[in-house]
Amino acid sequence: MISLKAFHLFFILTSIVIMFGYGFYEILSPKNPGFISYIAIFFSLSTVILLIIYLFRVIRKFRTL
Repeated sequence: MISLKAFHLFFILTSIVIMFGYGFYEILSPKNPGFISYIAIFFSLSTVILLIIYLFRVIRKFRTL
């Protein structure tokens, strides 16, 4: 059985990969060219940055548990 810590790290890493992939895909071939596409790119890549910050905080927290 997988531990809760390992599942949490796996889920965060999977979310980072999916959001980065979507942002990269939207840059290469936008679904709705224009402002809507820029909003989608901004939100997906900013979510990636926030998830990376969250990942480092979780790793630091897991060291103390």
